[in-house]
Amino acid sequence: MNTNKRYRIFFWILTLFVLLPTAGSAVPELFAHGAKATVQSYLLLGYPLYLMKILAVAKILGAVAILTNRSRRFREWAYAGFGFLFLGATASHLLAGDTVHAPIPLVFFFLLAGSYAFWHRSQRQPLEHAEEQ
Repeated sequence: MNTNKRYRIFFWILTLFVLLPTAGSAVPELFAHGAKATVQSYLLLGYPLYLMKILAVAKILGAVAILTNRSRRFREWAYAGFGFLFLGATASHLLAGDTVHAPIPLVFFFLLAGSYAFWHRSQRQPLEHAEEQ
């Protein structure tokens, strides 16, 4: 198996581990009043509930940008947005004294960083093909 194919496989595995629960949780947050635990978490952290809808739209748009690969720039912005989301969630939980839930978004951040790294590695051309061009 060539290296780029291996990178693409790792990219898809990590990306799905991040995006399925993240974007999947956005659907009930957007169209319903959110899961009871999510609403309680927002209230515990001191955030207004309308922020849940804003973040839900951002999660869905970010997932579409990463999965469709239509624009490199949109994909980069989506990765940055998810990075800020996960680091902000980690900091919010820690600053609110919720040390039980703080590691969860941090784990998602590291999975996202892995997805990003494998995406970049899969975009590189092998050296033998680059010299021919």
